[in-house]
Amino acid sequence: MARTGPSAADATLIAALKLKGLSVSVAQLERWRTVGAVPRNSRTHLGRGRGSRSDLSDNGRELAEAMAMVGRRGRSVHEAVLRIFTVDPRKLDLFEPCLRVPEKGIRSALEWFVKHGDQSIDRRVERALKRAKNQEHKAEIISHVAAQHFRNAYLYPPPTAEHAPPIWRATNEQSIQNLAALTIGNFLGSDEVGAQKLAEIMAEAGPSSATDEEREAFRSTLESILTAYELEGRDALQLSAPPGMEEAIDRLKETEIKRICEIRNRIAIVAQMGYMYLNVRGSPGFEDLTKRALEASTESFEANMLLYACAPIAETLDTSAWHRMSALIIMILMDVDLGYCDALEKLATAITPERLKHRFVE
Repeated sequence: MARTGPSAADATLIAALKLKGLSVSVAQLERWRTVGAVPRNSRTHLGRGRGSRSDLSDNGRELAEAMAMVGRRGRSVHEAVLRIFTVDPRKLDLFEPCLRVPEKGIRSALEWFVKHGDQSIDRRVERALKRAKNQEHKAEIISHVAAQHFRNAYLYPPPTAEHAPPIWRATNEQSIQNLAALTIGNFLGSDEVGAQKLAEIMAEAGPSSATDEEREAFRSTLESILTAYELEGRDALQLSAPPGMEEAIDRLKETEIKRICEIRNRIAIVAQMGYMYLNVRGSPGFEDLTKRALEASTESFEANMLLYACAPIAETLDTSAWHRMSALIIMILMDVDLGYCDALEKLATAITPERLKHRFVE
């Protein structure tokens, strides 16, 4: 006989969540189980015609509670999964252990993020190029998408923008156009931009203390070098684009879930300790943290970038932390040279307190 209502286990779960002010339906539970966010109930056959009994899995209750807390009308269930994978919404504390989200849920959510949730400039351009009917105007399409992307970031900066070094973000209309030009070069090759324009962009991004004469001399030298490269048939500037969506998804499938969780844990501790460091560096009583974080984050460009990229996660736990966490996980997994992987491991090891290393880096 087909069941017309929830199982006894689900009815108990729904009632328990209601007592906490969380409204969950049988349909929601089934949807969460379908995508792998919550494990299915175990079933025990009682024998002798007595039917069977349905029991919640050992962590089914906490996962259902977490999903109920972050779920919203119109919000993708995959986004909800990434939110509870980033931080337990019941505690909002990166020092706390990560919820044991089922592997299926993590993988399907990260694949969704690559396809639909990643709002990086590279993914936006890739999606725009795929939608374009006329492929003869790629440069114009890229320029339009990139300018819009960087202009929005400039006009509506996130609340954590102060943690990003100025060279990483647009500061005026000219820098927006420069970043759009670099994006064209990233996708179509630096010859689409030209040696003169590249030299201007790089000179403009030089030290703020440089005089106009020093900046012009630097620009002139760069233009000569880049022009010589072009005449020799070499790419004027080695720009790199991330792997496409299909390749990124393939790499995700090839990565062990243990490795994905390790990266998440290391990002979490770097985010929390990095945020503390940026707010207390140099203060009395924090000399050890300041020394360890400074040494670790200045060891390489990758380490410095990761510190500043991870820190905002700690102060946006109930808003946008899930997006930054997911983007960083994907970026690190796609790094074929392993520069970011190595930098993250060293950074996490250096700044994690000894009493927490067993949880985050070992």
